[in-house]
Amino acid sequence: MNQPIGIVLVSHSAQLAAGLRELLSQIGTDRVPVATAGGTEDGGLGTSYDRIVAAIAEADRGAGVIVLPDLGSSVLTTLAVLEDHPRPDVLLVDAPFVEGAVAAVVTAAAGADLAAVADAARQARDVVKVATFEADEPAPQASEAVTEAVAEPAPAPEPAAEPNAVTLDVTLPANLHARPAGRLAQEAAKFASTIHLEYAGRSVNPTGVLAVMSLGATMGGTVTVRAEGHDADTAVKTLAAILAEAE
Repeated sequence: MNQPIGIVLVSHSAQLAAGLRELLSQIGTDRVPVATAGGTEDGGLGTSYDRIVAAIAEADRGAGVIVLPDLGSSVLTTLAVLEDHPRPDVLLVDAPFVEGAVAAVVTAAAGADLAAVADAARQARDVVKVATFEADEPAPQASEAVTEAVAEPAPAPEPAAEPNAVTLDVTLPANLHARPAGRLAQEAAKFASTIHLEYAGRSVNPTGVLAVMSLGATMGGTVTVRAEGHDADTAVKTLAAILAEAE
């Protein structure tokens, strides 16, 4: 397998960066190098130029590195580092610190290239954390005059059956949190079939770890796995097994 993309977490707080790295290690992505540059050399809050340089070197496995800052001076200091040490394969990415890091690490673990990992981190900004569900409004009723004037439409043709479409329901033994969501995303990316997870009336593409987590699926709930394509049967069985083992 090709070398993975490295991830650098730049934060004002060493504890914040270390805690995020610990979170990332819990979603089954140990093969992705994650380095931190948190706080100052004297243990205070702030950003260290030298620590960013060292973290980039630590995370670099030859395939490129993305740098995720938290805010303020972490961005400015990282920009200074990259201006002094310009490299096309080291990217400063504007993304949510936690969600971007989770998306980036899972995408890197699936073997994606530098551009795809950076894009996954950026897309984390658009993932809804708390979904609001609203009742559908009733469709407006056509007036009697209009109804009489419109000819009855011809019956719609039956849709062609999707080749090798597979569906399976799974009752969750635990909440669908970061670790199983990460495993689902990594495995789903391996299949050619189109895959969807459905829960409580919502449907997501499971190749996005944050999309999976956004379902908010809880213990005892039923998640439906659907896939269409030549490897749909294997895809559904694989993802259903991960859901069934969530703990």
